[in-house]
Amino acid sequence: MALSFHHEAYVCLQNNTIWKPDSCQECRCHSDIVICEPAVCRNPRCDFRKGEVLRIAPNTCCPECASGTEGVCQHEGQTHVHGTEWASSACTVCSCVNGKVSCTPKSCPPLSCDRGELEYIAQGECCPKCVGTGESCSFDGQMFRDGEEWHLSQCSKCVCRNGATQCFTAECQPVLCSKDEVMAVSPGKCCPECIPKPCSISGKVYEHGEQWKKNSCTTCVCDSGAAKCLKQDCAPRTCEKVMQQCMASRQGCMSHSPFIKG
Repeated sequence: MALSFHHEAYVCLQNNTIWKPDSCQECRCHSDIVICEPAVCRNPRCDFRKGEVLRIAPNTCCPECASGTEGVCQHEGQTHVHGTEWASSACTVCSCVNGKVSCTPKSCPPLSCDRGELEYIAQGECCPKCVGTGESCSFDGQMFRDGEEWHLSQCSKCVCRNGATQCFTAECQPVLCSKDEVMAVSPGKCCPECIPKPCSISGKVYEHGEQWKKNSCTTCVCDSGAAKCLKQDCAPRTCEKVMQQCMASRQGCMSHSPFIKG
């Protein structure tokens, strides 16, 4: 299974160094290759009938069992441990403190409307915005206030101007990529951009910075279209017991040692 890791965020300053970029992975440096391994979590096997709950402590990765009798909150059928926050609705944030639930409205940025504008909270939104006092617009069966904006897609939006609807589409600048890059539109963006080339290995495509296991001893990473692989080094091993048998009796060594073939 491929592990996604963009290693260009880290620079190898010293060979064989080991560090933890976060609580859920450990990285090491070999030459100019960064290899990161995810943390492996065991199943804590909590006893939910006794009130135990799963908890991930701060600065840790794996869940653990915790007593559900102290500092645990029950809210809308869900269990929350002390110190956690969650969204009860699109406009309400709740928190658990020592077994008590506290909910507050979502904070909105300060708003300063110009003269002739009004504060208006659109349907389905939490925070107010400034709108004009002109005529509203009817678009696709919905009503929009004068000055209100809405998105048709990720790359286009409309605005109501005193009863008239005006729609716009994002304009993209020309892009020229280098030989080590390809043009692509990233998720959440409208315009194409240059990204490092992916790697095509044995019919599979790996993105730049993505790493995979070639076999049980070799880890590879895609670097701008080129695969860089690192084979795990094994420490030399000597079998002292077999060597002693060989020194005592050469014939016994031939007959008793499974490591020496005649």
